[in-house]
Amino acid sequence: MNPKLRAYCQAVWCISQQHLTVLLAFFSIVNQYTMRICLNLAITEMATPSKKPESEPHFACKQTTLDRFQSLYNEDQPHETFDWDEHTQGIILSSFFWGYVVTHFVSAFIADKHPRILLGFSVLITAIMTLLTPLAIDNGGAPLLIVVRVIEGIGEGATFPVLSAIVGHWIPPQQLGLLGSFIYSGGQIGSLVGGIGTGYIISTLRSWRLVFYVWGTFGVIWYVFWLMLGFESPENHPFIKDNEKEKLLGKFADAKKEVNVGPIPWKRILTSVPIWGLIAGQIGHDWGFYLIATDLPKYMKSVLDVSVKDNGLLSYFPFFCMWIFSILTGWICDIQIRKKCVSTTTARKLWTTVGSLIPAICLMAASYSECNKIIVVICFALCVTFMGGFYPGIKVNANDLSPNYAGFLMAIVNGIGAITGIIVPYIAGLFTPNQTIEEWRFVFWLSFWILNITNIIFVLFASGKIQPWNDQKYEAQQDS
Repeated sequence: MNPKLRAYCQAVWCISQQHLTVLLAFFSIVNQYTMRICLNLAITEMATPSKKPESEPHFACKQTTLDRFQSLYNEDQPHETFDWDEHTQGIILSSFFWGYVVTHFVSAFIADKHPRILLGFSVLITAIMTLLTPLAIDNGGAPLLIVVRVIEGIGEGATFPVLSAIVGHWIPPQQLGLLGSFIYSGGQIGSLVGGIGTGYIISTLRSWRLVFYVWGTFGVIWYVFWLMLGFESPENHPFIKDNEKEKLLGKFADAKKEVNVGPIPWKRILTSVPIWGLIAGQIGHDWGFYLIATDLPKYMKSVLDVSVKDNGLLSYFPFFCMWIFSILTGWICDIQIRKKCVSTTTARKLWTTVGSLIPAICLMAASYSECNKIIVVICFALCVTFMGGFYPGIKVNANDLSPNYAGFLMAIVNGIGAITGIIVPYIAGLFTPNQTIEEWRFVFWLSFWILNITNIIFVLFASGKIQPWNDQKYEAQQDS
């Protein structure tokens, strides 16, 4: 790089390149989640409402004077709707994850080798498909929308694996809880901004089409910034200051991710007990998270009869609380480990348990609160908030186990967990054809047991130690 240009770039940025990379990584997830979840709320206005069975007395909560307290004003509904029943809507919402899961496993082979290029294309493909969503619906209805969502999932599926690889280059173990949690918590801010923003756009501008144009455009803008400023490691960063590079690399010690990793130790990874414990924890997290992010807007409208504007606010504002909680617990987790109050293994198990047990209890409490909207909203808010414990728990655990193969591990673990994204919307649509409280209670009970059983497995088998197969020398000795 030209020395003058390098000196200019170093002088322009008032923050370190590590923190700049962390911010760019954070906003990559923010954009991905706004594009992912906007349909979850928009579909409640796009689909023709289900007919209420006259024989069912508890189909939904009736409008009361409490709604005036929850709503700033009533908005007119968009006029255009589509005749999609609950089963069809469940397929539409789950179709994203068909491609999402596949790309996780495909990206596993290249996530650690080309993370910069792959992350950029991941966001760009998702953005293009989001922009094309209204056109797809107009010309092909639900079938073409499903195709677009599958491709969108294919684009987004590489995001977490490549980010895990980038984290392995830029964030040393001492900062993994805080900065790692900050990056991955972009999903909560994306859900918050995407959910509330989508509700505002539909209620104010009376157009669900604009939702996809807005979020898709932001995705393209992020891609342009990433091309100019994003780099996969300090070693190949063209204008990082020498003292920052040396100081950063010095913090890694034995946990530094190698630039050129060797062949993937398949056998060692697949027979590693901590890996299977991590997979179980990821399944629990994803089941709970996708239930809230994907289907809570439908519950709010169908059961509680909440308007679209308030639906976006009530369904997604708790994700802001989750974001704060994940950052706070990440900071606390780093202190616990750094001051040796607990081991890394114990810290990961502790915060994963917080992210599993408390949300499971709150979920069930909400389902038995009937039509008391204040109690229901509080329960869901606490449920989402305490899920933030997953981030200093399982989300950064792949980097604990193997910095060298963190991208591959994240692809496998997150890919298996993402299968729940296919199952959850389908289960919710299958078991709630009439959208009654009793039907939804069954779905919540199922989630309660999944959250707790997977947490028990994680607590029994997880580890926070670097595994021997992370070292290529160890692999050579084992194979000799």
